[in-house]
Amino acid sequence: MEPLPFLRPVALAAACVVLAACGGGGGDAAPSGAADPNPPADSAAAQALAAGPALQQAAATLSGNVSCRNMTIGALRLDSIDVPADAACRLDGTVLIGNITVGRGATLDGARLALNGSVQAEGAADVALEDSRVGGSVQLKQGGSARLVGLRITGDLQLDANRAALEASDNQVGGSLQAVGNLGGVTIVSNRITGNLQCKENRPAPFSAYNSAASIEDQCAAGGGGSGGGGSGGGGVEPPVGPLSGNVTCNGLRIGAIALDTVTVPEGGVCVLEGTRLIGSILVGRDARLTAEGVQVNGNLQADGAASTVVGGASRFGGSVQVKQGGSASIGGASITGDLQIDTMAGPVSAVANAIGGNLQAVGNLGGLVLSANRMGGVLQCKENQPEPTGSGNVATLKEDQCRRL
Repeated sequence: MEPLPFLRPVALAAACVVLAACGGGGGDAAPSGAADPNPPADSAAAQALAAGPALQQAAATLSGNVSCRNMTIGALRLDSIDVPADAACRLDGTVLIGNITVGRGATLDGARLALNGSVQAEGAADVALEDSRVGGSVQLKQGGSARLVGLRITGDLQLDANRAALEASDNQVGGSLQAVGNLGGVTIVSNRITGNLQCKENRPAPFSAYNSAASIEDQCAAGGGGSGGGGSGGGGVEPPVGPLSGNVTCNGLRIGAIALDTVTVPEGGVCVLEGTRLIGSILVGRDARLTAEGVQVNGNLQADGAASTVVGGASRFGGSVQVKQGGSASIGGASITGDLQIDTMAGPVSAVANAIGGNLQAVGNLGGLVLSANRMGGVLQCKENQPEPTGSGNVATLKEDQCRRL
């Protein structure tokens, strides 16, 4: 890994007891020592709102139709929830008879929800939903960033004309998944879709891999690792023909939960890793595409000039993760003992809900950068990124330069 030449050492602060107290500008306290490799499941949602307005815990007697303005709502049974314009709302275990609506400039973070109706967000700043059941559809349009992970949606999932990074991974969609006219980068990975996967007029084109659908169309079929109509693999990847061991070159392969030494994705190659355990590292070559879900890596992940790098599914790295001089990248929910470095990427990049023992450094990225709900034992530093990074709820010993308010 390359050194972090301009990160100055900072003494680690005392551990944060109340997450909301950790948000805000530079100098936010982080856990003493390395980041917790097993953060509680609800920590990502709490941290995502920590830098915004102070949230008040809802009363246990709350009922009916609720306006969730700068509020945290737990496991209550309600009719519907409206998040007003520019407000922040956190939901954890909430049960709804009706819908969730999210207003312009508002932020919603929800986990373990059960709703009979739909989620509708128009012009929202950020929407994060995970491990939830939606009886209707999920529609996000003309807004900012979104992360949708582990959802069971009876209806459709629609992502229309959003301007920041979007991620939809590990979802079950009873209808169709449509991504149209988004401008901040779209990552669509490991979704099971009863209907169609349709991607049109997105700039840049989405990264799509390991999705199954009745048909996979347009941008999601033509590029970014998308599989053809009805296929379940990403970019034509297939299981290996025979047993694998030692150091493996992964090109056109989908490798499961086996133990190997090091995996190399060669120039222009496509590789999907699912639960793979590595004594060594993952090395991703120029113009290559990697999707890694739930991997356990003793060493590093190094992607230099890769077209796309996607990491999810509670992956763990004993070393550092470095993506540089490539296209798009999405690093979500990972535990990283060392540093996370994101340098001179041309396409959209997101780092969300990661536990990082060292520093997070983002320098000279040009495709848009979203940093939200990351916990680190060291410094968060962002320089020379155009446009400036967006996000919230990051916890670090110090936040510098473009990331001071994240």
